[in-house]
Amino acid sequence: MRFLNETADEAVIEIYGQIGYEGWTREEDENTARLMSEELNRIKSLNAKRITVKINSLGGDVNHALAIHDMLKEHPADVTTQVNGLCASAATIVAMAGKERKMSKNALFLIHQCSAYVGRANEEKLAQELEAQKTVNERMLAIYGECCPGKEKEIAELLKANAGVGRWLTAEEARDLGFITDIYNETRKAACLSRSAFSDSGLPALPAEYADLLAQDEPRSPWQSLLDLLTGHLSNDNQPKNHIEMKRLFPLLAAVLAFADSAAYDPEKGQTLTDDQLKTLEAKLGELDTITKERDRLAQEKQALASEKSTLTAERDRLKAIVDKVPAQTPAVAGGDPTPAPQDDIKAYVTGSPLYQSIKQDI
Repeated sequence: MRFLNETADEAVIEIYGQIGYEGWTREEDENTARLMSEELNRIKSLNAKRITVKINSLGGDVNHALAIHDMLKEHPADVTTQVNGLCASAATIVAMAGKERKMSKNALFLIHQCSAYVGRANEEKLAQELEAQKTVNERMLAIYGECCPGKEKEIAELLKANAGVGRWLTAEEARDLGFITDIYNETRKAACLSRSAFSDSGLPALPAEYADLLAQDEPRSPWQSLLDLLTGHLSNDNQPKNHIEMKRLFPLLAAVLAFADSAAYDPEKGQTLTDDQLKTLEAKLGELDTITKERDRLAQEKQALASEKSTLTAERDRLKAIVDKVPAQTPAVAGGDPTPAPQDDIKAYVTGSPLYQSIKQDI
């Protein structure tokens, strides 16, 4: 998020990248509600008459997007949003904050149902999450509906398209539905995002004629690959989740320190690793990822076996209760029995049966 041309006439805000990214420190925050709030207050003190918000983003945190939308809507200046490149997911909510909503002819627009990472949730947690998502979807539909009166049915269908992940709209389609009010820019499409960043988004593939909006990734250095692997061991807020997560992270940091060499240490720059050391470390981290996944799989199997054991134990107890109620001797029945009852102890007869022994062995 960058703030440009902050004058009494107009303030320009650029929102590029992930919505609601919170870094290690406040200075590293990008496109967060807090950052927008602070800057809008500063812009308000300048008495700017107009605010132009330029957007090129695949989305991010819907809560931050809703907060940013509401702050822009409530600001006394006239707000214009301008979409260029790709505008998807939570970024489209921010785009709806403009009284005027412009879009490049070469850009694409996508709305979809909200989504969330649930993890190992039980039935109650899943029910709570479902209700929360329904509430957010209704809120998004209301925001889109304000800009697209009479198109609520079409918008609802767009939210559900492709199993809820939506489909890409051209500038003309977005204008026809009311998402935007004006189309600009007749120039050739230019790459606005890397292919890897797009693939990580989980959004539908771009139409073939818009493939040049994605640029080839630059070769990543071993250090960048190492940082990616380290980041994968952190939670979404870039903080270890708990002491178990810290135990997972500790070996990674210890591995880095294991390469420490006094000859490679610079008092001013700190520790320096060679490319070969980084590649070796990356390979080891890959092995650790495999082990971690196997551990999680075994934990799931253990949980399933515990559940099966509980079921078998209950069945054993049920059968035992039946056996305990059987009298030691079968009373004689007048007229004789169709099948003679065993002469010995019936309880011993039942407990010695193959079926009983099989169930007992399973438990």
